[in-house]
Amino acid sequence: MVFINEGVGNGIITAPLLAALERSHPGQRYFMAPNIALEAEWVRSAFGMQGSSGTFPALWRRFSPIDREELWNFIDRNDVDLVVNLRMEFAEKDGNYFDFRSEATKRGVECWDLHELGGPQRLPFGEQAARLLRAHGVPVDLNRSAWLADRRQARPGLAGCYVGASAAVKRWPTEDWSTLIAQLGDQGLEVEIAVGLAADEQVLAHRLSSEPDVTKTVHLHSLEALRDWIAGLDVLVSNDTLAVHLAAALGCPVVTLYLATDGDIWSPAAPPDVSRIVQSTLALSCSHMKPNGTCRLYYTGCPAPCAAGVTPADVLIELNQLEWSRRRFSRQEVVE
Repeated sequence: MVFINEGVGNGIITAPLLAALERSHPGQRYFMAPNIALEAEWVRSAFGMQGSSGTFPALWRRFSPIDREELWNFIDRNDVDLVVNLRMEFAEKDGNYFDFRSEATKRGVECWDLHELGGPQRLPFGEQAARLLRAHGVPVDLNRSAWLADRRQARPGLAGCYVGASAAVKRWPTEDWSTLIAQLGDQGLEVEIAVGLAADEQVLAHRLSSEPDVTKTVHLHSLEALRDWIAGLDVLVSNDTLAVHLAAALGCPVVTLYLATDGDIWSPAAPPDVSRIVQSTLALSCSHMKPNGTCRLYYTGCPAPCAAGVTPADVLIELNQLEWSRRRFSRQEVVE
C-alpha cells in the first residue's frame, strides 16, 4: 500500500517514484489512495506504469484510530505485506502513524516512511521520497524531469500567469499580479491568466481579466485542460500549485511564488535554468510554518502577511535567470 498526500501535485511528483517501485517489484500488486494524476492514462504511459491494482479511502492517509479497523481489514483481505508512507508530516504530529507502524511490526507488515531519514529535511519532497526508496533497494532516477516534453507546443512570447491556488494563503494579491502583468506586457509578451473553477479563484480572474495586457482568461475545468494550456506557453509564473509541477514535467520554464510554503521542499523536479522560486522570507520565519514546509493555517483563516514578502521585482529577477530568457533575447537579436 502506498500513502501520499491527496493533492494532485503530489501525484505528479510521485509518478516517477511509483514507476521505479513497479520496475523494482515487477508483477506485484499495490494499492493507493485515489489521485486523479496517477489515474490518468497519459501520466502512466509516460513511464510505462501499470498503475495501482485498487484504491482505498483518501482519509486513511491520516491513520486515525477511527479508520484503523477498516484499514486492517483491507490489509488482511488483500494480503498486504508492505506499507510505503510518503505522506509528508513531522514527527510531533504523526503519532497516529507511529501507533499504526508499531502494530504493523507485530503483525509482520513492513513499513517504509520518511521518518527514516532522521527528522525534517529541507530537500525537495521528490528527492526525500527517492532517498527513502533507494535506502530500500529501489533505484530511482529523477534526472528525467521533462517527462511530458513531447506534448509541449510552446508559442514564443506567450506568458501564462496561474493566479489561483487551493488555499487563500497561497494566492498572491491581485495588485501584485496586476503590476507584474503590466511589466510583462512592457517587455512585449502576450499574457494569459488562468484559474481553476473554485468561486473565489473566479473572482481573482474577473478582477484581472480587464487588465490591458491580458489577452485571454482561461477557466480550467480539468487536469488535461491545465496540461494543454501550460504546454502552449513560452513561460509560466504561478502560485505554488499543481500548475508548477505540470510545467516541470512539460519542460515549460516556470517561476513559482512560495507565499505560505517552503520552496526548498515543495519546488518542482526541474533544473534551475527551467524552474526558479521566489520565496517569502516572512513565511519561513512565521511560527505557523511547519517543519514539513506547509502552513498550519491553510484552511482555518489567516491574514497572510507572508504574501508581502514577494514583489513583482523579485519575480522579474528570477524570470531573467531562466534559460528561456536567454533564448528569448537571442531570438530578438536575430529578428533585429
